[in-house]
Amino acid sequence: MTQVRARVIGLGQSAAGDDGVGAAVVRALRARGLPDDVEALEATDTSALVTLVEPGVLAVVVDAVLGTPAGEVVNLAVDALAPRTSRGVSSHGLGVAEALGLAQVMNGADPREVRIVAITIRRPTRQRTGLSPDVAAAVPSAVEHVLWMLGTAVG
Repeated sequence: MTQVRARVIGLGQSAAGDDGVGAAVVRALRARGLPDDVEALEATDTSALVTLVEPGVLAVVVDAVLGTPAGEVVNLAVDALAPRTSRGVSSHGLGVAEALGLAQVMNGADPREVRIVAITIRRPTRQRTGLSPDVAAAVPSAVEHVLWMLGTAVG
């Protein structure tokens, strides 16, 4: 069995339109093929990061973020996600920053081993399935960003 060197985690709800872009990127990565030591996983809830982000394993988190124009791929630093409020931490309704903080406290995850690939989406106005054309067009670019991050983190 091969030791896992890196884990790509696509966050979001595929049944919630553009929010499913993280999962779409993971599926595109799987179709392209990844090395045996890289896992590609989908998670519908950010609380999954608490157990999926662990010491010694590079974590590349792919998620949708509200922004304009829709369909831009942005590399974010973990500290850019710092919570803006000082509310108590609960496992219910965790944001990415809170989930990563909880992973650090609970299992010693190192924030320096986490990369964030974000794809901008418009604020959802109604429930729909499938990605909008702008966001769907960003998937290949997001795949390239993830592959670049995996390649530069070898070591």
